[in-house]
Amino acid sequence: MKEKNTTRDVYDAVADPTRRKILDLLANVAEMPLHELTVHFQIGRTAVSKHLTILKDAGLVISRKVGRETRYRLNAAPLQEIQDWVTYYTKFWNEKIMLLHQLLQEEEEMPKVSLDFQFNSSIERVWLALTDSKILAKWVMDNDFKPIVGHKFQFRTKPNKVWDGIVDSEVLVVDQPNKLSYTWITAGESTTVTWTLKEVDKTTHLHLEQTGFEKEGHAYHGAKQGWVLMGGKLEQVLTEL
Repeated sequence: MKEKNTTRDVYDAVADPTRRKILDLLANVAEMPLHELTVHFQIGRTAVSKHLTILKDAGLVISRKVGRETRYRLNAAPLQEIQDWVTYYTKFWNEKIMLLHQLLQEEEEMPKVSLDFQFNSSIERVWLALTDSKILAKWVMDNDFKPIVGHKFQFRTKPNKVWDGIVDSEVLVVDQPNKLSYTWITAGESTTVTWTLKEVDKTTHLHLEQTGFEKEGHAYHGAKQGWVLMGGKLEQVLTEL
């Protein structure tokens, strides 16, 4: 955007609605005397004249004498300064919107685990199974989970040759009993697990989404198979509550 060295303040001149209306009136005629401009406002001739002076100082209005009468006409050239300013920020935001669209498109293309479960248990009981550390240990892994946003915890199980058996997590969302979300960081993958609950006709519908996988590789398929197995364990745990 070009910087201009100028003493006039075009932005201040057009900031007032009365002055903008004067410009609109002058834009539709070749020129107009003060008394004809004044009839379009609920203010006196002196007040309109003061607004015209500000517009003249900004170079937006030019006047000329015709006998004893002063006529005014629009000079739109200084408005280019505002147009340049708006164009600069329009380009700025267009680039940001394009970047956001690209990011959203990339996110949609990334693989995610999406599973649905149904349980003949109340939504409160399913929520308890998702948030009570001791119950979680029965169908997921040992843990030190607490349903508090910002709480950092771990899921832990026996390590093997390719995995240390540790999942580092942080609670992101706790909306009892409708939504629970936490990070799931393990084996080089940083993902997010989100549980969404809804109860319909005494049946609790539980939806799982795990997002953030870089590719549809071993970690993705392992997570999908793992949650299917854990969903079966959860059903058994719910019958025992």
